[in-house]
Amino acid sequence: MVDVLETDVLVIGGGAAGSNAVLKAADRGAKVTMVVKGLLGKSGCSIFASHLPYHDTSTEQRARDRLRFMVRYYNHYLADQEYCRRMEVYMRTEFFSDLERLGVYWRRDGEGRLMAIESRTPALVVHKQGASGPIIMDKRRREILRRGIPVHEECAVTSLVTDGERVLGATVFDYRRGRFFAIAAKSTILATGHSDYLATRSTGTREQSADGIAMAVRVGVELANLEIQWWHVSDVLEPRAWMRYHLYPNPLMGTEETSRLYNSTGEIFFEQKTHSPGASAPYYEQIRRLAREVMAGKARWDGGYYSGYDHIPREITNAYQHQAKVWSKLGLDIGKDRIECGITWHMRQGGVNVDTERMETNLPGLYIAGGIGCHYLGGVAPCSYDGKVAADAAAATALEGARRPLSEQALGAEESRVFGFLRAGPDGVRPIQAKLRIREIMWQLGYIKNEQKLQTALSALRQAREEMVPRLSLPSTSRSWNTAWMDALDVCSMLDACEATIRSALNRKESRGPFFREDYPYVDNENWLCRNIVSRVNGEWRSRTTPIAVPYLTPEKGREPFFEADY
Repeated sequence: MVDVLETDVLVIGGGAAGSNAVLKAADRGAKVTMVVKGLLGKSGCSIFASHLPYHDTSTEQRARDRLRFMVRYYNHYLADQEYCRRMEVYMRTEFFSDLERLGVYWRRDGEGRLMAIESRTPALVVHKQGASGPIIMDKRRREILRRGIPVHEECAVTSLVTDGERVLGATVFDYRRGRFFAIAAKSTILATGHSDYLATRSTGTREQSADGIAMAVRVGVELANLEIQWWHVSDVLEPRAWMRYHLYPNPLMGTEETSRLYNSTGEIFFEQKTHSPGASAPYYEQIRRLAREVMAGKARWDGGYYSGYDHIPREITNAYQHQAKVWSKLGLDIGKDRIECGITWHMRQGGVNVDTERMETNLPGLYIAGGIGCHYLGGVAPCSYDGKVAADAAAATALEGARRPLSEQALGAEESRVFGFLRAGPDGVRPIQAKLRIREIMWQLGYIKNEQKLQTALSALRQAREEMVPRLSLPSTSRSWNTAWMDALDVCSMLDACEATIRSALNRKESRGPFFREDYPYVDNENWLCRNIVSRVNGEWRSRTTPIAVPYLTPEKGREPFFEADY
C-alpha cells in the first residue's frame, strides 16, 4: 500500500515560477504542498538570473519598444502577445514591490521611482551582475519556510496520476531515504523550468532531466514548439566543469560597452551594441553569426573562437563585474586577455501547451507555471507572473471542488516501475552511461539540422531505449542517496523529452530564432507562425498546428532568408 498525502494544490518545482505559485495559492486560502527535485530556491535556472528587464512604458515609444523586444527579439513572434501585455502590467505594478516586501532591495529615487540601469534595454539588478537570482530566491525560500508550508526537497515526482479525465496528483520518490509515496491534490501546478541537461554541453544542472516534459508526454498532454531551443555561445570551453560559466553579452553595468566575440583570426563577429542593439538577450543572433564563422572555417562549435572584455577599462569590470575573479583563477588578466568559448545547450522556448488566461492544459486539473510552458521564453519576472496566474486558477478550482481518490492499481504500477530499477550487478549498463549516450545524440544533432540528421537522432534514441534501458544496472542497491537509481529514472524522462523534441523539429518546415534547418533555410511567417503541437496518446504520436495571433506586432515579411532576418 502506497502512502498518500493530501493537499488542495500541489506545486512541482522550486524555482521562480513554483515558489511564487506556492505563496500566491496559500494567499488564496488553499492548503499547498511543494515538491522540489533539488533544493527550494537553490537549484535550477532561477539562481542564475542577473538582469531583470524593466518595462518602462512612460511614453508610447518606450511601451512599443518593450513589446517589440518581448515579441520579436525574445520570442521570434511565437509569444502570446496578449499575455505579454498582461505580464508587463504585473511587472510594473506587483513584481518589484512583492519582492521588496520580502526584503529584496531595489534602488529608488527621491520620489520613490525604481531606478533602472540606463541602457538601450533598461534593467534592474539586486546586486552585482549575475547575483540577482540567489538573493531573490533566498527571500522566497525563507518566506515559504516561515509560513510552514510543507516542502519535500530532494524528492523527484515520477508521474502525474490521472483517472483518464483529469490530473489527481502525483507520485514522488524521496531519493534521500528511498521512500516512495503519492500526493492527492485537487489541482496540480507543474513548474519544472525551461532548461535541461540534455546535451553534452549544457547550462542545465544535474537534476534537470526534463521530468516535467516527460510526465506531460506520458499522460497525453499537448506540447508546443519544443524545437525552439536556445544556445549559449559565449560559455567557457575549458575547464569542462566550467561550461556553465557565461560571458554575458549585454551592456555591463557602469558602461554602454558589451563583450565581444572573435573568430580564430581575431576578427570581431559579434558585439551586441553593434549587431543586435534591440535585443536584451541576443543569444539567437550570436549563434547565427557563429554558424557563418564555422561554415567559413574560422571557428568550431567546440572552440576556436574567443570572448573578452579587453576593450573595456579594467577598473570598470573590477567595480561592476564578478567575472574578473574568474579570469584571475585561470591565470588571465580581464583587461587584456580573452577566453576560448564553446556552445552550450541552453533554455527551451517551447513546452506544455496552455491557455494563458488560466495556465491550464488540455488535461483538466493540470496547470503550468514558468518556462515549462510554450507561451514565453522565461525569466524570473515572467515566471513569477505565471506562478501567480496558475495559483489563482488552481486555488479557485481546488477550493470549489472535491478531491478524487487515487487508483491503488496505478500507484502500485508506478511503484513497481520505480523499484524495478533497483537492481545491481557487474554486467549491464550503468545509468550514467545511458545519460551520456542520450546527451551525445542530442549534441551530435547540434544547431544545424536537416531531415536526415533528425531521423538519425530519432533512430539513435530508439536504439538507446530498446538496448540500454532493459539492461540498466546499479552499482549498489542501497535505498539512501543512491544517485545511480535516480539516474535510471532520469534516463526514461530524457528519452521521452528528447523524442518529443525531435518529432516536433521534424514537423516544423522552416528556420526561426535559434532553430535552423538547412533544408528549410527561410523564416516562413505565412505557414509557420504557429504553435507546432505534438502529443502522445496511447503510444501514438499526434501533431497539429494552431496560428498565433498578432494583434499588436506583425512580421514585416511573409518569408525571408533565415540569415537575413534579425529575429
